Amino acid sequence: MRDAPELCGLCSGRPPVFYFEFNSDISQKQNLSGFCCEVCATRLLKTLERTESQEWAQEEAALAADDLDTAEFHKRLESLLATAEAK
Repeated sequence: MRDAPELCGLCSGRPPVFYFEFNSDISQKQNLSGFCCEVCATRLLKTLERTESQEWAQEEAALAADDLDTAEFHKRLESLLATAEAK
């Protein structure tokens, strides 16, 4: 990792092991990037999971409000859950 700092850019407590870029439009616009430790990377992944779930719920609600089929969203969710469980 070239140009990596000596400490995590999020917690400043541990050496970084990952480079990340995080962008979110939910509730407030967040654009973060940098190097982080394993603990902070796990936290970012959980935040990403929540953000994606919220976005999908909004998309599904919009489709349901228009009386459109939401089966594709459920297939996508099942596929992601199966992938996560396999790991």
